[in-house]
Formats: sequence, structure tokens, C-alpha cells
Amino acid sequence: MKILPNEFKPAHDLCFLIHDIMVELLKSGDESQAFNQTFELTQNEVESLDKSEDHIIDWLNENEKYKESSLVIRSTVLPALLSDMLHCVYEAMKASEKGKLTISYMLIRKPIQESLFVLESMILDHEQFIKDFANDQKKLSPSSAGGIEGHTKRIANVLDKLKLNTVLSPEYIAQLRYSKVSEDSFDGVCNKAMHLFTSHKSIKTESQNINFIFAKGEQFPSLWAYFYSRLPYLLYYIYQVVEYICAEIAPTSNNYLLHMQRWVSSKYIVAFPFVEDQYQCKHIDNLNLSFLIWLNNDCIKYGYEGLEKVDLVKLSLSGIYDDVGRV
Repeated sequence: MKILPNEFKPAHDLCFLIHDIMVELLKSGDESQAFNQTFELTQNEVESLDKSEDHIIDWLNENEKYKESSLVIRSTVLPALLSDMLHCVYEAMKASEKGKLTISYMLIRKPIQESLFVLESMILDHEQFIKDFANDQKKLSPSSAGGIEGHTKRIANVLDKLKLNTVLSPEYIAQLRYSKVSEDSFDGVCNKAMHLFTSHKSIKTESQNINFIFAKGEQFPSLWAYFYSRLPYLLYYIYQVVEYICAEIAPTSNNYLLHMQRWVSSKYIVAFPFVEDQYQCKHIDNLNLSFLIWLNNDCIKYGYEGLEKVDLVKLSLSGIYDDVGRV
């Protein structure tokens, strides 16, 4: 039974749109065998591979085909990891629809803290990622980053590669995912959802209480409000990270990327006014402003005088300009 209040549905739909775009990426990539890699080998190399009892990755490394080895590993890790992430996001969203917010916060922790950290590692240094994946997997754990400062530096480098350093904030993304002291962070709420008792001073379980167990219906609006004011910001970042990795493995057409950007932008702009005043902040406002500027320029390219001449609600339903002009 769905009990999600109407004021959260625009952001809920936005989150599902970003989720569905990444699902379609996996589906189309699998259907087109985009995650399968082929290489040209000499006759001697073919004979060597046929005789070898080693794993294909080991054989590639032994024959100093490091570029090919890196591509095979990333092409294997990305769809498997992303599929797991999207299952968690999907179930978190469906649980939220039913008011099962403990489950939502439990499920969202893994993709935004752990899985995303691995994807970021794939972007930052191909060679180091392969070494860590093969020999030292603890370095692919968020605890290896060196606290909030370390996460911030890593994310700043990722945003530089994505060319989003003026759109998204590395400090804020790190805070949302890992801060144990900020009230504006998923970490504290997720840990309370995960554990019956928490001892860290910023999220210490109250005396004679058990985390989330005695949560009443009147507490749901604030849990929903935080979830839907912040999750779109992180999901947009995740989507951009995924597209960047895919561009190296199986590039998506530019026209499709523009369509998705138009769709996400318009849906974010439509959802933004529903964010309650106490959950407004400069970072989500900056993303909204960036979408407004981008979409206005995009409208002009398509022959409109500007964004004010476009029905944003209609545009947010499909991301297509056909029949979205104001009457």
C-alpha cells in the first residue's frame, strides 16, 4: 500500500527516472554485448592463450597487455556493481512508498558509501584500481580514504574529470555520504537505521530507546523530507560517474545523452520547489540553478525564446520538446 505524501512524489519520480536511465544503460549494454571486449592477437599469442591454464586476466598481465586487462576488469566490474547498486536504490524507493523508511535508509547506505567509492576509484586511476582489485581490496573501502578530507579530495578530482566542479560540491558530497558529525548527512540516519544502538556522540541512542524501533508516523515527514531533498543530488552524481566510465567502455550517443540531460534537468526543476525551507541549502540550489541555465540555453537552441516559453511540467514527462510550448 503506497502512502507517500503528494509533496514528495515529484522528487520520488525524479529519483526513479535517474535509476531507470541507468537500468536502461545496463540493459542496452547487455543486449548489444557492449561489456564484452575483443582484442587482436598474434598467432603465437593465440597458441599461448590456448595452452595457458591461467585466468584470462593473469594471462593478459603476464603478456604485458595491461590496457586490455584493465578494460576487461572494468567491463566486468561496472555492470555487476551497478546492477547491485540499482537493486538497492529500487528497493529503497519502493520501501519509501510504503512508509518503510528504516528499510529505505538501510538500503541506500551501501550504494552511496561503498559502491560509489569503487566507481570513483575506477575513474581516478585505472592502473591503481586494477592493482587494488587484484591484490589489496581494502583500499577500495571508504575507510581507506583518510576521513572527510580524504573523501573531499578524491571527489574533487572526480568532479574535475567529469567537468562538474562548478555544478556539484565535493565537500558537500563527502559530507552527505560520510560525515558523522553533521546533521546534514545520510551517515547518521543510515547508521541508526542499521543498528539498534549507536554510541558515537553525534548519533548516540537516547536513554531507554532503540534506534527507529519506536519511530511513530509523525516522524515520517521529516525522514521523507530529508531523503527526497538530498537523494536526487547524489543520484545525479552517481549517474554522471557511471556515464563517464561507460564512455571509456561503451560510449553512449551524444543525442541520447542530451535527451537524458534535458529530461533530468526539467524534472529536477519541477521537483525543487517542493523542498521544504528547512531543507534548502546552497548546494542543491546551485544544482537547480545550473539546470535552469543549461535548459534555458538548450531551449534557445531548439528555437524557443527561452525557458519561460516552455511548459516545464510537460517537458519533465518525456524530456522532448514536441508540444511543450505555452499556450
